Amino acid sequence: MKNITSHPRMYAFFRSKVLNSLMILMIVCLFMMTYTGFMLLPSVCGSLALLLFATYAIWFWVRKPESIVINSWISDMNGWFTLYFLIISAMNAPGQWWYIFPVVSSVILFFISLIRDKDEVYVIHQT
Repeated sequence: MKNITSHPRMYAFFRSKVLNSLMILMIVCLFMMTYTGFMLLPSVCGSLALLLFATYAIWFWVRKPESIVINSWISDMNGWFTLYFLIISAMNAPGQWWYIFPVVSSVILFFISLIRDKDEVYVIHQT
């Protein structure tokens, strides 16, 4: 059964490896701000990630590339990171391990994504 995408550019944007990696980096920076109490370094890192995120989004929608590298696995993990961040932020985590876990798991996630090549080049058809 062939996957029919109604808006291929939007699909490629949200499944983009760069976009999802920057989103995970921003979430980890927010966790580090809460965990360390030291706001300067994580906020600079998060601000740079947000700037790269916005630059990438503008580049993607203005330049309209023919193809883009997507990674569905990292995109799915990004959803779990976002959900975990929302839950921990809402419940005001009782221990430090609630903040250390996403940092460690993001490092493991990126090492796994380097070893297991799940990248695919998604060709965006112009209609």
